[in-house]
This record gives sequence, C-alpha cells and structure tokens, in this order.
Amino acid sequence: MDLHAEDLVSPTQQTGWKPGPIAGYTAAALPLLAQARAVLAAAVAADRAAGATWNEIAAVLDVSPDTAARHYRT
Repeated sequence: MDLHAEDLVSPTQQTGWKPGPIAGYTAAALPLLAQARAVLAAAVAADRAAGATWNEIAAVLDVSPDTAARHYRT
C-alpha cells in the first residue's frame, strides 16, 4: 500500500472526494485491520520460534503473558 501526503488529510479536503455510504471509510478500513492482525500473529510466531518468551512478547504488546499466550499460542 502506498501512502501519499493527501491520504493524511481529512477525506473532505482530499482532491476528488465525494460523499459515500455512511461509515464507508470504516468499512474500507476493516480489511486493513484483518491484515494487521494476521501480520502481528505471524510476527509473534516468528519471535517465539526465535526464542522470545511470552513475557517478552507480552511486554511489547502491553498485555499479560497469559493473555499473549492465550491469544497467539498455536
């Protein structure tokens, strides 16, 4: 995904902006959230394979080690 300076301003200030369906931007963001979650899960798995402990991963995620392990254990 390429980000441009125009992407950082309010949608109403972007060139060519037209009103769309209600919550259209929110709906458009959902696939990105799903991708980010998948990337994070893969990163946790890679860190675990490299020897990182659940305590170390939990510290980065700002959750408890039990929560990290429960959420990401494969």
